[in-house]
Amino acid sequence: MPPQNKIDWTFAATSAASCDACARAERWARDAGLPEILIMRLVLVIEELFTNTIKHGYQLESNRPVHIALRVSDGRAELDYRDQACPFDPVNSIGKFPEDHPPSRVGGMGLQLIQTLGHNTSYAYLAGWNIVRLAVGADSLL
Repeated sequence: MPPQNKIDWTFAATSAASCDACARAERWARDAGLPEILIMRLVLVIEELFTNTIKHGYQLESNRPVHIALRVSDGRAELDYRDQACPFDPVNSIGKFPEDHPPSRVGGMGLQLIQTLGHNTSYAYLAGWNIVRLAVGADSLL
């Protein structure tokens, strides 16, 4: 069976579902023939967004929805990530640290990873949904 160019999944906001989402995204990206470095970066972005939704958005595990859509375009994975937590923009929020001054505490690196690994990023809050769109390519910076 040929790989699907686009997929859509909805999960409950749980740690187990986060693991499932990452595993599914990895299989989908591998089946789509994406390079290993891109697959690792895509899974990392999904894991960070999902963790932030549970921990900071919903503030605990719940049956509240997390929606993930992926598609391949121009050798990149395009991600549409949605949750119904309070409005929060991980694309433009403070989380970028100067290269010569890393954070002095644990935490806060997730936003930097999302912002660094994503290209063509956008954020919107529409009809009760946080919507993060970004592309992850093999040329993303680490």
